[in-house]
This record gives sequence, C-alpha cells and structure tokens, in this order.
Amino acid sequence: MSKSGEGIELKEVKVTSTGDAPKDSRSFRPNTIAEINAAMNYQPLTMQMCGSTWNIGCGNSVEDIGIITTCYITLWSSLLALYSLLLKAILDTDEQSTALYTFLFFGIIFVFMVGGAVYTGQLEEARMKKARAWRRAQALKAEGQEEAE
Repeated sequence: MSKSGEGIELKEVKVTSTGDAPKDSRSFRPNTIAEINAAMNYQPLTMQMCGSTWNIGCGNSVEDIGIITTCYITLWSSLLALYSLLLKAILDTDEQSTALYTFLFFGIIFVFMVGGAVYTGQLEEARMKKARAWRRAQALKAEGQEEAE
C-alpha cells in the first residue's frame, strides 16, 4: 500500500490482462465468464431449431429469467400500490391539500439529499485525484533520487 494510505492502484498490484495466468498473486477467482459458468455448471436457455442453436433470454438461464421477471413484477406492483395510496391521500385531503404539501416537503428533502450525494461524490473524486498526484510525485521523486545516485 502506498504511504499516504489513500488506497491502492492497479499498477501497484501488477494486474495482467492475459486469460491464462491469475490476475494477481492474491486472486483465486476465475479469469473469464466461461470459467465461472463452467465451475457453476451454468446453462443458458437455448433452443435447437433446424440444426442450429438459438440463444433465448440473452444468455440467461431459466432461473435468471424467472428472477428478473419476478423483480420487475414486484417493482411495478409496488409502484402501482404506492401511486394508489398517494391518490387516495390526495382525495382524502382535498380540502386542505395536506398531502400535496407533504409531497412537496418530501420532494424538496429528496432534491437536497441528491445534491448532497453529488457534492460528496465530487469531493471524493477530487480527493482521489489529489492522492494519485501525490503518488505520482513520490514515484517521480524516487526515480530522480535513483538516477542521481
């Protein structure tokens, strides 16, 4: 790890892009998707027709397609239920518009939270750039000292 303690760069762990050697001396994971699929006995959904194999489901298995479909159905059902509850709240508080003011308040809070997350992300990116520049400066300084000797 670098002296600054700001994280580790890929070049510091000597990552290779070849498929036959491990990516890193600490890595025990397979290098390719094919190796992962072979280890898990993963079978994508295919169909044999007219002597050729056709992929169905973009390389997903039947289980994956079921999980994805269930997630979408759950998401849209939850959204429909939420909108139904919001509509009921609007209709129940029609005279004082209490629900509308509540939604406005929550909307403003949401905008501030998203803005804070974006600002925090920008700070993190600036910190990482500063750390990389410090590491580069230290590396150049070390190279300069080695050449002087």
